[in-house]
Amino acid sequence: MPNLVSKCGMDCGACPWGPYPRKEMTAKDFEQYRNDAKRILGYMPIKTPCVTCQTPDSEIPKESRLPNRKCLIRRCVDKTGVPNCAYCASFPCDTLKATAGAWNRESIEAKLGAPISEEAYHSFVEPFEGIKRLEAIRASLKPDEIVEPAKIPTSETRIADFPRNLPFSKEETASFKAVHNLLANLARSSLGLRGTDTFAQQHKLENQRAHVSRFLWLLGNYGKFEKETGTSLVVDAETYIDNRGSEKTLAIWSFVEDTVFKVLSEFGVCCERVALEGVDSDDLTTGTGYLRKKGWVLQMSFEEKVGSAATLKALQTYVQRLDNRYGARAFQRFRDADMQILLEP
Repeated sequence: MPNLVSKCGMDCGACPWGPYPRKEMTAKDFEQYRNDAKRILGYMPIKTPCVTCQTPDSEIPKESRLPNRKCLIRRCVDKTGVPNCAYCASFPCDTLKATAGAWNRESIEAKLGAPISEEAYHSFVEPFEGIKRLEAIRASLKPDEIVEPAKIPTSETRIADFPRNLPFSKEETASFKAVHNLLANLARSSLGLRGTDTFAQQHKLENQRAHVSRFLWLLGNYGKFEKETGTSLVVDAETYIDNRGSEKTLAIWSFVEDTVFKVLSEFGVCCERVALEGVDSDDLTTGTGYLRKKGWVLQMSFEEKVGSAATLKALQTYVQRLDNRYGARAFQRFRDADMQILLEP
């Protein structure tokens, strides 16, 4: 296998998603290999291999799903003009830690609740220990080979003023104001990210803001109040998957759970995926970690500090009015917290 290191430090020569480990396998052996990968990593390697992220965009076949042309690390490394992250003065940044630091022997064994064999470790885990690999490269570099990461000006956050003299009661107006505050706080927050003046982190921040906003929009527009207490909005799997807009990452369960749910919880928004009766939780995602279109619902509620069910109802009213009035242009107004629609009869 070739000694090829990805931009984030993965061993492309041994990666289960790459072209090399599978070369000498029969179809039967490869299926077993894919199932072993899913059992250990939680994801199943796709049948069409990645052509490695060191391949220039112009040389990636159109039908290739990997490497991800939009990968922030890949784009940041190319923007900075270095072979991989080891050459960057900000190594290891938070973007890299979240990717190259996610899978290692300790984290996988903790997830499985049992040790893994040496063979399983070398086949399915070691290729992804990118930071360890990059640290070895970094140790071999001379000081003048280390460069500053590409940086870009911080993008301006545009938030509309809350409208005056809304034609609602004092209590209802307070609920709409709470929605406006929630959207403004989300738009102005770094969402826990550091170094957002660098290319990778700023784009990561913009992407996360877009995804979190779309999630709120989706639950507000398509969610229905659950019947027992009326304190949570509920959306079914098919409706959720079909109305994600351009935010395709919202179908990746690990992203929804670890990023969207976590970010919103910091702002008093509680979210949960609930398996339907008789459905095993292991059957809610595909082998590659994507949410299936059946077998679950999402629930969203607001804590008291956000205004509880009254604010949730205000969110629903606001979103649905925007959607009915502006259609495809409504979501941007939502991201801007533009509530002028509430002044219309």
